[in-house]
Amino acid sequence: MNLEPYGVEKHPSPQGIPLHQLLDKDTLLPIIKQYGNYLNTSSLSVAGSLFLKRYAILVAASSLDYYGLQKKRIDWWSTARFDVTSFNLIIEENPTDLLDDCWKNRTFAQHLTPIITIISEECKISLKILWENLAVRLLATLRKNKELYTLNELNQHFNELTSSETNWLGIEQNPFQPFLQHKETWSEVPVRKTCCRYYQVNTKADIPYCKNCPLRK
Repeated sequence: MNLEPYGVEKHPSPQGIPLHQLLDKDTLLPIIKQYGNYLNTSSLSVAGSLFLKRYAILVAASSLDYYGLQKKRIDWWSTARFDVTSFNLIIEENPTDLLDDCWKNRTFAQHLTPIITIISEECKISLKILWENLAVRLLATLRKNKELYTLNELNQHFNELTSSETNWLGIEQNPFQPFLQHKETWSEVPVRKTCCRYYQVNTKADIPYCKNCPLRK
């Protein structure tokens, strides 16, 4: 199991906040504000958007790679803790329990969907921006694995993520459909439809926007 590229680190005794506690807005909002301080922004909406982009790598991208593409079943999720200093996940060094649930249901319906609702309501930011933040991380995971899996395998996951069947999302309509854009070769990075607000905290003159920002000229 190698989840370190996604910011998931192993430790004999994981310390931090259990992931289910992040579903409590009184726990989540101070973390988002702390992330905003780390980014040097006082805007809660900017911090909320960019926190979700970070969290999507830790939770959604890592799960798609491990449970979806690799089809592994070790339940590292239950041991995961969120580190509020490094903004990474810490998991047990050698978890042994097997996942006995649908990974997509647990990752999205039970976790990310309610977190997105909290961030949208409390940070006053559009749901469309937040769902596209999540979509771009999932798409990037498929793209980075294009040399390891067949086109049919990648397309299968893409079709599942954009399906009209949404029990695994816990909502009636699939919010990924407008944002997950299929590319035949999985090489091209599509332009976003919404802006994640990255440009409002970035101070590097040579990179004022993220690579697929719709505001980029």
